[in-house]
Amino acid sequence: MSEFLTRLGTWVDTWGGRAKMARFSKGWPATTRQGIKFYRTADVQYRYLEAGAGPTIIFTADPPMTLEVYDALVACFSERFRVIVVELPAMGFSATRPGFGFGFTETGDDLALFIRNVCGKDNIFAFSCAASLSGLDIAARMPELASHLCFIQGGDPEAFHRWKTGRDPKGILARPVLGQLIMKRMAPARMPQWYRLSVGRGELIDHFCDCAKQSFGNGAMWSLASAYQIYMNHKGALPAPTQPILSIWGGADRSHPRENVHSLAMVYDDVTCVTFDDLGHTPELEDPHRVFEAIAGFVGT
Repeated sequence: MSEFLTRLGTWVDTWGGRAKMARFSKGWPATTRQGIKFYRTADVQYRYLEAGAGPTIIFTADPPMTLEVYDALVACFSERFRVIVVELPAMGFSATRPGFGFGFTETGDDLALFIRNVCGKDNIFAFSCAASLSGLDIAARMPELASHLCFIQGGDPEAFHRWKTGRDPKGILARPVLGQLIMKRMAPARMPQWYRLSVGRGELIDHFCDCAKQSFGNGAMWSLASAYQIYMNHKGALPAPTQPILSIWGGADRSHPRENVHSLAMVYDDVTCVTFDDLGHTPELEDPHRVFEAIAGFVGT
């Protein structure tokens, strides 16, 4: 029964996916910025933004953030890098086929297909929050896709079990079907609360909220419950990647417990740690120039 309910929950988040693919690729999500493109695998139609030239750096949009809040980052990084910002499956406007399962390996394999066919090899992974788990997994299993790993608020599976507990203490989002239905209903109300908790530079909160309100008004997705229940339920340690790792941490982020700060350095050898005490959960958006300097210095570009 539990497996059936879990699968039913994913249908709540992915129902109508094929119609969304058609609508997103021709409507508002396709027109908000220059450089927005779509790439379709068998399971996911990724929405991404591409700008600049040079070594390729891949940022994963951290929901409820969508591409619409990445203007300053793209302007900064595209002076030296080919920048790709991609929205993750069933997040933002990256629609999935109905019944996409949100499995950890399933998600990683599909994201790796996007990376291989759109970005190429030897990329710099600048993955944010829970996407860092896929970054570690892909880099270890398909090392040709990544040259450097620059994770932002990243961690190992145990760190995200702690994060989930803190963000969902009553286990509501962890309950299949109920979690998905409540998330759909509460998402607009949760956004200002989430930003107040996670953003270090308070003057940016209204901008983030305004962008999110517009995106969600045009159909953006935030399938957090399915990610909680399946993707972030991965058990056990991940293999150590061979690529060098940079852990970037926003010290003003109140969504992560203290034990999660640079937890990658507790699990893997030779991790370079950079902390921005005044920035929050998305330091790359709050102060792109400082994050640029950290990443450019790390990769030697």
